[in-house]
Amino acid sequence: MKSKPILLATDMTARCDRALDRALMLAKMWNTRLIVVHVLDPKQAKKKGLVPKEARIQLEEELPETDVDVQFIIEMGYIGELVIETAKRERCGLIVTGVGHYDGFSDIFLGSPVDHIVRNAHVPVLIIKRKPINPYRSILIATDFSDCSMTALKKAAEFFPEVPLHLVHAYNVPYSGWLKSDQITKEIGAEEAKFMERFLAQTTIDNATFKRLQASNEKGELGVVLFKKIQEVQSDLVVLGTHGKSGFMRASMGNNARVLLSWVKQDVMMVRDSQ
Repeated sequence: MKSKPILLATDMTARCDRALDRALMLAKMWNTRLIVVHVLDPKQAKKKGLVPKEARIQLEEELPETDVDVQFIIEMGYIGELVIETAKRERCGLIVTGVGHYDGFSDIFLGSPVDHIVRNAHVPVLIIKRKPINPYRSILIATDFSDCSMTALKKAAEFFPEVPLHLVHAYNVPYSGWLKSDQITKEIGAEEAKFMERFLAQTTIDNATFKRLQASNEKGELGVVLFKKIQEVQSDLVVLGTHGKSGFMRASMGNNARVLLSWVKQDVMMVRDSQ
């Protein structure tokens, strides 16, 4: 990871300052280059009389004093596509970005540039919501035992090799509204525990990751379980897979990833299964 640059996608507004600060922090920690990308909309640029040279000057002037190697790239076109193309061309290992609004469902919505990046990026996408004060100190990874959630776990372990990891799986008891048997609840809980055991038994998880990993199965809706777990372990980063698998007794984490992203107050890293 240290040899791969970080790409920061910014719209040059104040709300992206948080993403810039976190990207600079990570670039310094990993001793790598930071590529700051700003994409001008051709119609808006023409209307406002903006040119790439002026945008570059503004970015350079607003960059905090740092010893990180920073490169600026100004493009014209569709931001989602150009950010992904730049990340591939520059062989970046991570894309960092902010969100348009905070504290609301409109943080991330289908069709937005951020959503396009999350759906199509070949590398993890780190979405910054909080002002970075410290390095990440507790990471929560949601799993539905899919290959994608395994990739998410491995990426979190790779990027942050010394941070405690908390793996959580949420499950429901079918027909719990009218089946009151405690035995059924126990049997399903035991079955989910076996699924977790098999998931963790995969040889792709190295010993160093195991030593700092705590895993738990929690009964309840995925959103409620994650909310409680975030508070319990005081997580400042949540890692989600963008695709999951559905099942009769499983929460389909992939289907809920973008919904969760909209209300989680912590920073969120989205990971595709092909990464």
